[in-house]
Amino acid sequence: MLRYCIQAALLALLVCCGPASALDPAVRLHDYNHVAWTTRDGAPGEIKCMAQTPDGWLWLGTTTGLFRFDGVRFERYKIPTRGTVAKHRITELRAGANGDLWMSFSVGGLSVLHADGKFEDLVALDAAPGFIQTLASDIDGSTWLATDKGMYVHAHGQLRKVAAEQGLPSSAARAVLLDQYQQLWALFDEGVYRLDRQRERFTLVSAQGGDTGLLQSPDGRLWISDSRQVTPLPQKLTLPPGVTRPLPRPAAFNSVESRYLAQFDRDGNLWTRGCPDNLCVIANAAQRGDTPLIAARDATDQLVPPLTLSSRATNAVLEDMEGNLWIATQAGLDRFRENYLIQERLPQIGGTYSMAGDTEGGIWLADTANETTWKLAIGAVPQKSPVYYRVVANDREGGLLLAGKRSIERHYQGRITQIPLPLPADGKPADLIVFGLVDDGKVLWMSSDKTGLMGLVDGKWQPRSAFSLPPRIFLGIAGIRPGQRWHATGDGTLVFNDNGKLTSYDAQLIGLATMLYAGEQLMVGGDQGLAFLDGDQLRKLTALRPEELHNISGMAVSADGDRWLNGAKGVVHVRHADWQAAIAHPDRPLNYELLGEVDGYSGQAMLENRLPSVYTDRTGQIWFMTSSGVVRLAPAAVRRDRIAPLPQVLGIDIGEHGYQAVNGLRLPPGSQHFNLRYTAPGLGKPDGMRFQYQLSGVDTDWQEAGGRRIAYYTNVAPGSYTFRVRAFNADGRAAAKDAQLEFEIEATFVQTVWFKALCALAAAALLYLLYWYRLRIATRRVAEQLVVRMAERERIARALHDTFLQSVQALTLRLDLVAHQLPEAARRQLEPIMEQADATIIEGRDQVHELRTGRVDDVETAAAEAGRHLAATHPGTAFGVVVSGTRRKLRDLAAEEACEIAREALRNAYHHAQASRVEARVSYGGEQFVLEITDDGQGMAPDAAAPDKHYGLVGMRERAARAGGRLDIAAASGSGVRVTLTLPARAAYTGRRWWQRRQP
Repeated sequence: MLRYCIQAALLALLVCCGPASALDPAVRLHDYNHVAWTTRDGAPGEIKCMAQTPDGWLWLGTTTGLFRFDGVRFERYKIPTRGTVAKHRITELRAGANGDLWMSFSVGGLSVLHADGKFEDLVALDAAPGFIQTLASDIDGSTWLATDKGMYVHAHGQLRKVAAEQGLPSSAARAVLLDQYQQLWALFDEGVYRLDRQRERFTLVSAQGGDTGLLQSPDGRLWISDSRQVTPLPQKLTLPPGVTRPLPRPAAFNSVESRYLAQFDRDGNLWTRGCPDNLCVIANAAQRGDTPLIAARDATDQLVPPLTLSSRATNAVLEDMEGNLWIATQAGLDRFRENYLIQERLPQIGGTYSMAGDTEGGIWLADTANETTWKLAIGAVPQKSPVYYRVVANDREGGLLLAGKRSIERHYQGRITQIPLPLPADGKPADLIVFGLVDDGKVLWMSSDKTGLMGLVDGKWQPRSAFSLPPRIFLGIAGIRPGQRWHATGDGTLVFNDNGKLTSYDAQLIGLATMLYAGEQLMVGGDQGLAFLDGDQLRKLTALRPEELHNISGMAVSADGDRWLNGAKGVVHVRHADWQAAIAHPDRPLNYELLGEVDGYSGQAMLENRLPSVYTDRTGQIWFMTSSGVVRLAPAAVRRDRIAPLPQVLGIDIGEHGYQAVNGLRLPPGSQHFNLRYTAPGLGKPDGMRFQYQLSGVDTDWQEAGGRRIAYYTNVAPGSYTFRVRAFNADGRAAAKDAQLEFEIEATFVQTVWFKALCALAAAALLYLLYWYRLRIATRRVAEQLVVRMAERERIARALHDTFLQSVQALTLRLDLVAHQLPEAARRQLEPIMEQADATIIEGRDQVHELRTGRVDDVETAAAEAGRHLAATHPGTAFGVVVSGTRRKLRDLAAEEACEIAREALRNAYHHAQASRVEARVSYGGEQFVLEITDDGQGMAPDAAAPDKHYGLVGMRERAARAGGRLDIAAASGSGVRVTLTLPARAAYTGRRWWQRRQP
């Protein structure tokens, strides 16, 4: 009971799944899009069988191995070798709903390629049951094999033969099939058998046998095929108990495996290779009742030259999930796909046409090049008009206007009236060559070779001069309201004529005008693009491929609001939503699809006669006039690809080495340049497939690849990456899920962290060596400067000792001798002078000692010693030293200059100030070092600081500047003079940086 519930659920699921588009039985074979791939295109030869897995791949079983096809590229699948026999000759393929692919081989055996890529042998070669004709997967997971040695079933890992005990003959089984009702059928020479699942036995349903296989038509009827005919079983025999009417089979039924002789498509047409040695079609074969179908007798269409297959030797027929028909041949592969555009089979090709329709639904075509007028009807042979009309058009009311040589014939609701053409300028009757007709609702405009542009008003032809018209009119159409017209001139100007009122617009951005269309927006086509009127200016539409919007000479709007434009590269189809988006944002690229040669288009849009190249008839069919003929399209009947693409990453190529796409793939070191291969199987219009990809860490946004199926990357650093791909089919349907591949690029030794750390250490060591080398050089230079300085000091010391001090000493001795000869009173007056001379000698010796030793005392000590010596010679002047702050070691230069400044300032105070007290203040501050020498004397004369009079003050300032500070001389509080030396801490102190030792 549970089994039948499962069957009912599966049946309901199949019924609810709507069928995909298929091939129109009314279309002839030569109007299909036919493509043949041979070995020159990379296709394998001797294709024996085909199957399509749910991911979209078309699998091909050949005598040289297994191949798969994504619509663009053929790729060999390497079957693992088992033992010493390679499995290359494939005889049967079948795709499972779970993505598994079953296959059998001419050497025997049964294998399955699982959806995850795992390959498994189900039946070993030594256990082969014979040559497998067909196979079927049952609802319980078992597999039935029809072989030349009988019927076998593989279940629970075991293979057993099914024969008499289950009601089947032991002879060769021709075919096995599982229908949409989950009924299992078997074909033998003895007849057709059906499995009774309750009794677990087969019962004979029909004694009619066959030698090629079993087929199912879309209505679920079973057919027996042999080399001569296809015979249906009575409908009542194929229905299971309790089912009173047939239910359609699933849409993807034909894609799981190919048929050898013939195949029903989903519309009930029978495609067969038995006519007798060529491909042919029996249209609506499934609806022909219970009579056998004989291809040679019943074929409604067959291939005739120049339309031929890749080989006349055909092997199998398959209909894919998109509704395309595939023919496997000995030399390659053929595909038949319904074209969007149907070519009108005119006996002659002219390339300059005008088209219009009458009120009865007839379609008229004037072929100027061949001087022929045709009456067309869908599905009928074009009928030649006995009278040649050079131009056909429609008036404002829908009447048909046929322009002859001397009159215009008007057809309206069965009535025919004549409108005489105007006479030439000389007034003599003559045949005219009419170039165009336009009815704006008030004036019927006509242009001819002998009259130029003229207008018919109230039954009377008037010349151009009688109207308000712009010069150099190149194109013209009627406006929306009566009396309105649009004109495009040859100098790039667009003119709107509203009942005589002219308004001009600049139209140079689209070049020379090729089309005018008055609708929701005024559209202007030109040889440089397409634009629309937005207010008082034209706005040009942009496209990724701008040339596809060039030279558009006609446009139509279908009932659903879609736009159809006839251009230089084919028909440009813009969906209504995309059109509205483009009008709102013309700076963004227009989203459209191009129907070109692969869709049945030929040549380019008609331009020569400046007439509209698109016509929409009363039924909604759109006709496009091209340089190579006339094609038509029924927008409502356009079959869309409803199957979302399934993108897949195939692998990575690094130079000549390729790697399969497996998540976690580790690429060898140095793989910074590589290509990523990807695809999305699309068998109907693979050239319309569009891709986007992104590599994490490299691409900041999705990269547009168009139809390219490979991504190139260079200079990619080592690390972990994720590559993502998304796909859109030709109808813009996006993949439900992006494909992705996670991989890692291993680093070379020079790219590792350890190498970079070593490089950093080496760089640091090099910098240290450079610093050490620089320090040595600087030290050596300082030492050299010190040596020079000490030598100079020693020279000065020697000079002082040998000249000045010796001279002063000699002078002192002479004075001493003279003093002893003087009276007591005079000698007393000389004693202070002698003592001062002795002090000068002692001070000079101290200076010589300092020059030779390089010793620099601290400032307070130097000031105290100098003060004591000076106070001894000036008993009336008191002296003191005051120190504040924590004493710090001064830089040598600062200490030396500060000491000399202190001595010089003290000498000046004692010798010139006549002060009662002199004081030295030393302050060790955190921000600065300060030395002050103050006295309470008579002050400083105004000219005392003149550099040409007192070099002592100049020298003190120079010393202060050399030490990095400044010297200030000012009046002290009360009276006297204050000499202040200020040194910034950074110039005064040694040791750590001065800002690290600031006082709190």
